[in-house]
Amino acid sequence: MNGAEFFMTHAGYRLLPKDLHSGDAVNDTEALFGRSLPLHTGKSLRLSSCWMVVTPEWVATSFKAEASAGFRQDMERKAAIAEALRSGKPCMLLQLGKRTTRAADLFVTYDPRAARICSQGSAETFDATKDKAWTS
Repeated sequence: MNGAEFFMTHAGYRLLPKDLHSGDAVNDTEALFGRSLPLHTGKSLRLSSCWMVVTPEWVATSFKAEASAGFRQDMERKAAIAEALRSGKPCMLLQLGKRTTRAADLFVTYDPRAARICSQGSAETFDATKDKAWTS
């Protein structure tokens, strides 16, 4: 499963209105990142200036999505990353800035020794097992 498919399957399709689902994960990712989304505050905002940790079981984020998306907002970023990486399952770590993220910027992390934090036009790869918190 590529990055766009993983993202849309586990997070994106919860945000993209059903009438805009094309069935092509790359096109749907581009559509999602390029549009304003409703927030739980009643306003709308593009999916930007936030972080997301996407796993097959849960999504934690600082984005104030509507409750119907089912995203966790009860976790700090560092704790969410650690829990996702320790699970032994694939995950996606996103740090979204003000510029629009592209489908090509999305990478799935399969191994905590090569964890990738994805952002606009780049991916920072690091070994999470070298962090002193990993063994504590």
